[in-house]
Amino acid sequence: MDKILVVGAGSWGTAFADYLGRTLGPVRIWVREEEVLRSIREKKENQRFLAGFPLSPNLVAVDNLETEAANADILVYAVPSKFSRDVFERLRPVIDHQVIVNLSKGFEASSLMTLSQLARHVLGDRIISQWVTISGPSFARELAQHHPTAVVAVSYIDTLLEKIQRSFSSPELRIYRNTDLAGIEVAASMKNVMAIASGIVHGSGYGYNTTASLITRATVEISRLGRRLGGRKETFWGLAGIGDLMLTCFGPLSRNFQLGVQVASGRNLKEIEAGMVMIAEGVETTRAAYNLAKHLEIEMPITEKVYEVLFQNKNPRSALQELMQRRLKPE
Repeated sequence: MDKILVVGAGSWGTAFADYLGRTLGPVRIWVREEEVLRSIREKKENQRFLAGFPLSPNLVAVDNLETEAANADILVYAVPSKFSRDVFERLRPVIDHQVIVNLSKGFEASSLMTLSQLARHVLGDRIISQWVTISGPSFARELAQHHPTAVVAVSYIDTLLEKIQRSFSSPELRIYRNTDLAGIEVAASMKNVMAIASGIVHGSGYGYNTTASLITRATVEISRLGRRLGGRKETFWGLAGIGDLMLTCFGPLSRNFQLGVQVASGRNLKEIEAGMVMIAEGVETTRAAYNLAKHLEIEMPITEKVYEVLFQNKNPRSALQELMQRRLKPE
């Protein structure tokens, strides 16, 4: 069997590593935090990021990224976008034959690059022939509870895509194939922005009418950006598009949704983030998407209002009212 190293021990990285350990056998996971390393080694549980779930005995926690990556065949990448440049730089000297299966979502706020674009920038163009992204409606805790889950794997290399689909699929996790990397990366990233918006709607006391309206218009906004960046229209109606969007906008397990709820209650963004155990990717993605829309001259009103609420102290209810009072037009 290929030697697998999961890079990143947040909730999703840990849940996916545990899943691979249960279904494929020995898996190693690189852990940055000393307390998490000890927790997995001594308790067989990630008490910080995935508390309450005993981990597979096949899962081994390690702390030497470069050595472990050099000895692996597959790197399952689960590091937040804001830390990815630094991690890619560390991996650059040891990347050779390894396949990278990316689980992370988002844009790098400073460069406006997606994860695959950032990887090409740091690791070189050849990395795209070794790159697979997996996305779709998948809460970490529910995968850890063995709930049936369907996701999509995307790559430009058909043989690689089929290998990962065949190796990683099981009765618990069904993986579909897709070749629209640009579309899936945009959909996967932007759903977190819309989850913050949905949390703001919920935290403001509004109900399903408002949320359904928001999500429907969010699909238009996401596909508008995605198609401009080279994505295909049908991608946004698939698992990584509407599937993941519905999960994060209706699901209270979403960190981004919960951040939006707290923002609506009047709490300061810095205070909210300081109190969160895990990173809400939608914050950095909102900043990047707002700037990207301005640069490309694309109309993205929901993203714009989330940006104003998060970074310009706009009142959440005022932002919602401004969306409702925009110029009337055909659907």
